[in-house]
Amino acid sequence: MFSCIRNRGMILIVDDEQAICNLLTRFLKREGYDPEIAKLGYDAITIFKDKNPSLFFLDMKLPDIDGLEVLKKMKEINKGIPVIMISAYRDSERVVSAFRLGACDYIFKPFDINYLKVTMKSLLGNRK
Repeated sequence: MFSCIRNRGMILIVDDEQAICNLLTRFLKREGYDPEIAKLGYDAITIFKDKNPSLFFLDMKLPDIDGLEVLKKMKEINKGIPVIMISAYRDSERVVSAFRLGACDYIFKPFDINYLKVTMKSLLGNRK
């Protein structure tokens, strides 16, 4: 896992699956964070530019643009933003590509919420 640290703030969830958005939103609120949802990649880029999130969860497969393209564009804007990729597809080439583009972690659906908690603490510190 790469070391990507940012100040506390809003956390962006980029996923077109409502169930995943709901799960992450509940989890983040319970942990004291302010989640925001984007179901499309281009919407995520706009929100990212406007609101400067502390971290974002990014799905690999989005309806409008590939998750790796979103990651690449966001890293061009802010190289230090921590990104946790999420995917239902276990494609090792895409995992490697995500890390090369600067993802901090890559988790597969369905995921363990306790693992997310530990990962977020390592990326953002113990701040709530």
